[in-house]
Amino acid sequence: MGQGRTFGALAVFVGVAILLAAVLVTDQMFGRPTVLIDRWYFAIGGVAAVVAGICLRRGAPAFAALAFVLITGGAAQLYVTDPLWFSTLHLNPTNWKEWATVAVIGAEALVAWTVLLRAGFGTILRETEARLGLSRLALFVLITGILSVPVLGYLARGAEAAYGAHVLVGIVLTLVHLSVFAAMSQVKSPISGLYRLSPLVPAALTLAVSLILSFYSFERMPHVEDEVAYLFQAKIFAGGALSAPAPVPALLPGLDYYLFDVQDGRWYAATAPGWPVALAAGVAAGVPWLVNPLLAALSVLLAHAVANRLAGRDQADLVAMMMGASPWLLAMAASLMTHTLTLFMMLLAWWLLLRAGDRANGALRRLFIAGLAMGWIFATRPLDGLVVGGLTGLWLLAIAPQGGIGRALVYGVGCVATGVLYFVHNMLMTGSALISPLKAYIERSWGPGANDYGFGPQIGPPGGWGWLDLRPGHTAGEGLVNLINLTANLQFEMMGWSIGSLAFVLAFLLWQKPNRNDLLMGGVILAIMAAMFFYWFADSYYIGPRYWFLASFPLFYLSARGYQAIRERFPDQDDQAFVRIDSLIWYACIFGFCVFLPWRAVTKYYEYNGFHPTVREDAADGRFDGKLVLVERNGDPGSALMLNDPWLRGTIYLDDNGQIDEAALRAAFPDREIVRYRAQWN
Repeated sequence: MGQGRTFGALAVFVGVAILLAAVLVTDQMFGRPTVLIDRWYFAIGGVAAVVAGICLRRGAPAFAALAFVLITGGAAQLYVTDPLWFSTLHLNPTNWKEWATVAVIGAEALVAWTVLLRAGFGTILRETEARLGLSRLALFVLITGILSVPVLGYLARGAEAAYGAHVLVGIVLTLVHLSVFAAMSQVKSPISGLYRLSPLVPAALTLAVSLILSFYSFERMPHVEDEVAYLFQAKIFAGGALSAPAPVPALLPGLDYYLFDVQDGRWYAATAPGWPVALAAGVAAGVPWLVNPLLAALSVLLAHAVANRLAGRDQADLVAMMMGASPWLLAMAASLMTHTLTLFMMLLAWWLLLRAGDRANGALRRLFIAGLAMGWIFATRPLDGLVVGGLTGLWLLAIAPQGGIGRALVYGVGCVATGVLYFVHNMLMTGSALISPLKAYIERSWGPGANDYGFGPQIGPPGGWGWLDLRPGHTAGEGLVNLINLTANLQFEMMGWSIGSLAFVLAFLLWQKPNRNDLLMGGVILAIMAAMFFYWFADSYYIGPRYWFLASFPLFYLSARGYQAIRERFPDQDDQAFVRIDSLIWYACIFGFCVFLPWRAVTKYYEYNGFHPTVREDAADGRFDGKLVLVERNGDPGSALMLNDPWLRGTIYLDDNGQIDEAALRAAFPDREIVRYRAQWN
């Protein structure tokens, strides 16, 4: 024990030193430039050493070895995974570092099987057959392997054979990582069970980590065109208006941007109003990047409260723990996208409805406020609001059939009170309550019916949209392809686990007997997936399957129920039985949080899609104050246009796209200096 503690302390010291070196040693100090993914993998070696050292200090040497190879082997797989668009493996290593990852994964398998053989593989196999069933376990591995490969990229290239090869490799890697977890369940664990923590702990972790991501990975700025539009509209709302005056014609070519619309002398972003209104509070306070992290932290608290009422404290703790460690939720919280707001509103509504058990103690008030929250989802993302708000209304009628109509009516009034803002906004912006600014903008750009819901040859951008929309129009076949691809993306992004993010959801489907609440959660998931089946665009290229984000809480809930199913099949025969099982979910979450999330942060989200803060940083010294700045195209022009005031007060940034008439600019702004600027960014 004394030697173990000594070696453990040494491993922790070495790991911390590696982490500090990865962060603090600059390229100048190193003497040559380094690649971010190499720094990440070097840092993961430090994480693995720290985790192994903690295990050694707790008297669990076999577990220490397994934890070390789980982290390094899973990280090796990520090292040879394409981080952009649709994440796929590099099956043909191109340099010695990629070949080294094969050796690392091989070492992971060797350590796992050494432990399993020493523990008595035959006995383990018989026990597994008795408790889980080998056929169901084989089905679990097969589904996990298939879902490890997104199909859309292969269909776009006509590479069906490559898809099959990647699926086979995915099945093999699933078996390798699953072997580590199986071996972990057979040795002494360094933990003493599922610690009961206050939900404030994962909520605080969510807030802190999403803020760190927002500052250092997302750089407190948009990373897709939609976010630029949301921020622009939030500035308009924060200024007390629905639109800004149209810019003078000389400026229009340099201000042309996706979702920016100029109609009838007004300038605005063609977005639904719900999220820009909420974001406007952050804009007014000067901290728009703080809104989503706060909403995410509150969502964790609400999720714990909802799960506690539906399934008890143990399940609620698991749900909160998984949410606080979810790379999907944390990245969404660090962005400027709409989805964290809708998740918060849904959970707020459900929490209020669960507390409205009778007409006493403010029950009707809770029902009405719950409706207001659901209506705000509709004003933010109308289809999400219809699906989740409608299902919630049906649930109200079902659980209280005698008084359900009255309760549902109060809830419905709340829904209408905020949901109607969507139609009022449409009327004020387009002149028709049924035509949204987005619909009008898309149809002017792409053609009539281009953004309609359902199937048809006119739906979507003319000629398709590359890998995001393979063919013109939308068909049931494309809906099925999107469904499969989004599920694979969910498997990868939701938890970032090496055994697949949906591991415990599959465990629920294979080994849990569902109760009424489980069926309700499953119904929400299926309804959201089914609704998006009929929409032409299935976004999974930015932050996971974001159109399914409202299904995240039901997925976390069923994951907790699936974990409970596994735990129940290994009863407490001795003091260590449950402890060994508990170690699995702890270390799965550690991997997703400490390995997958940093990989995503440095290889994808950082300066993603050509967005970079260089223009903002160079403007901080006042060099551009009051000038017309023509920013050369080097990255997404939104990096500069996001800095504009909607009323064009102060500095005006223009996209120097070759369409600007400088003579017209000088005539329109004779008192302003025109400067050309090129950011030092590649």
